[in-house]
Amino acid sequence: MRYFEEENNKQAGSTMPRPSRGPAKPPSFKPELVSAPLESDIDEAYARKARAERLERFLTNDEVFHRCACFGIDRNQFDTWSAKFVDAASKNKIERLKPANLLSVLARGGMETFDDFIVNQFFAYLAKEAPDVVKNTKFLREITDLRFPNEWSPDARKVQRRIIMHVGPTNSGKTHNALQRMRASKSGIYCSPLRLLAHEVYSRLLADGIPCVLITGEDRRMPDFAELGIEPSGYTVTGRPISKMVSCTVEMAPNVHCHVAVIDEIQMIADRSRGWAWTYALLNMRADEIHLCGEPSAVPLVKRICASLDEEVEVHEYSRLGKLEVSPDSLEGKWSNVQKGDCVVAFSRKDIFHIKSMIEEATGLRCAVIYGGLPPETRAEQARLFNDPDSGYDVLVASDAVGMGINLTINRVVFTTLSKWDGNMTRPISVSQTRQIGGRAGRHNSGVDGGKVTTLVASDIKNLDKTMGLQPHQLRVAGLKPPAEVIEVFSRQFPKVPFSQLWSMFRDIANVSDDYFLCNFRDQEAIASAIGHLGLSIKDMYQFIYAPINCRDEIVKDCLVVCATAVARKTECKAASAIRLPRSKPKSRKQLLAFEQWHRAITMYLWLTFHFPETFTQYDEALVLKSQCEDIIKAGLLLSDSPDKTKHSSDSLENTHNTESGDTSGSGENKSKEPKEYVMRLEAKLESLNKLRKMIEIS
Repeated sequence: MRYFEEENNKQAGSTMPRPSRGPAKPPSFKPELVSAPLESDIDEAYARKARAERLERFLTNDEVFHRCACFGIDRNQFDTWSAKFVDAASKNKIERLKPANLLSVLARGGMETFDDFIVNQFFAYLAKEAPDVVKNTKFLREITDLRFPNEWSPDARKVQRRIIMHVGPTNSGKTHNALQRMRASKSGIYCSPLRLLAHEVYSRLLADGIPCVLITGEDRRMPDFAELGIEPSGYTVTGRPISKMVSCTVEMAPNVHCHVAVIDEIQMIADRSRGWAWTYALLNMRADEIHLCGEPSAVPLVKRICASLDEEVEVHEYSRLGKLEVSPDSLEGKWSNVQKGDCVVAFSRKDIFHIKSMIEEATGLRCAVIYGGLPPETRAEQARLFNDPDSGYDVLVASDAVGMGINLTINRVVFTTLSKWDGNMTRPISVSQTRQIGGRAGRHNSGVDGGKVTTLVASDIKNLDKTMGLQPHQLRVAGLKPPAEVIEVFSRQFPKVPFSQLWSMFRDIANVSDDYFLCNFRDQEAIASAIGHLGLSIKDMYQFIYAPINCRDEIVKDCLVVCATAVARKTECKAASAIRLPRSKPKSRKQLLAFEQWHRAITMYLWLTFHFPETFTQYDEALVLKSQCEDIIKAGLLLSDSPDKTKHSSDSLENTHNTESGDTSGSGENKSKEPKEYVMRLEAKLESLNKLRKMIEIS
């Protein structure tokens, strides 16, 4: 029950104890405290305990009462009906709160998601047992009824679709085979989970002489037929050339008919933030053939969804191409054991730079870095440097961004930890994530004879070996987001309620079937809170809340307010007005982080040019700023060997594990006493870096 006690303390605002960050002793090193269970430990017994704990919290938590009060429920009504609800749930009288039906909720998002689910089920209970407690409860449940998403796409239902699933582990050739089928067709659409992968497929098709259009949130590219020497597939009535292929991010899948569509990483249909995009693509794609690539865990869920559409599913199973084994030996906590061809995996930006410095100091090997905060173009460049045997970059230090979308020649994957901060708590990485990242070792046709997976410290080897041998749990639910028109109707019922609050209210009362769930609205609520005071229309606000940004980035948040203000005032917003890159180049990791945030702000501006073209008119100018920012970040990575005046042990575990948030963590490393020889080496390195800075500034 320790986990539940820790979680209750966190909810109450107390600070959880964090692991010691002092000088590490490898033989007795203890991994960071993990606040959530292993995926394999989430069973009915765990669900029963979790339900008891969270139902007790439901009765006494003021936030829960305030959420109910938004619908006019007073304290006496809440006390009466919440007690009856908890009693019914505890006695298994509420179907969706039975332990067996809670496994997907607990695996998907932990306690925060579970608490939201309990509140939603409370309103469902009231609608049935006490419909008069909430005013107009029947009507509210009707307008938030999302139980039948299969009815949202009448045009797709007119197409006789053939659904083919290609399932197997990483590096099994499943996506390659699906793309080969698309290339041979008259027309096709490739739906990617990442901008980087969409661009890669686009480039490959053009290189092979196949006309292709690129569509991502911030980029639209038509091939230059004359320059490439490619013939168009045809012409429109206005004489515009037609491309037979489209490569796009899954959120941007065009609503057009094609012969073959490929939807990659279909298991992300259950992702708690982006799952709606895969669900929408599966339900709405107007293609004669739809090829779904991903993990076997998605097969039962996809079959159930397709059965509701009167469609059958063919399943093609794949095995891994090439050997993959878990090494029985860890690195024994020593960076000096890192070898050429290794990919060392960490889960925060801060750790990545720490580890890069320590590996380079301990081994003399130069490290490339890849993490989610880097622009896709920079990630591709770092991957190229690592893959090129003559580049001088022999090791890759990366986050889970390497799990998909980048072709890498990795001999061995080394996990520095098997847990990750998810924004609320430290959680073990899932079976799916572990296998996907570990499976990057020993890529087929890369010249590597099999791949190996290991850990930094010996204490993690047992869990790694166990996890790599497991199959991910079968997916039970697919993500949804409410259509814009549904939100607009709902908002009219509460005209004085701020838009940010509307989202949580909608989540609480919405009616969703057993095969679906509402995706996490936290990011949308944060965006709505930042710009809700500007007087945007509901339609415009809905566009903004799905902008590809994170409001935890202060620079991006400030830029968002500038852009939203321009839309509210119906004035033009020039790129230079919203984007103001610093004049000085980054000289520390913290300054580099600022440029990474500015790049995300530029990406947002480019995205807005397609959604509000009359307001955001300087697409080309923003592209110039984007290119400049990428060049600065690239140079900043070269300079980032200097760890913000922080010294590190060349061969220890110090500062490797922390509980900061993923790829958005900043600088602020701990200082420690180091041997005199190390200080001298560091000073020599800083002197050479200063010379390099001057050379770059002069050039």
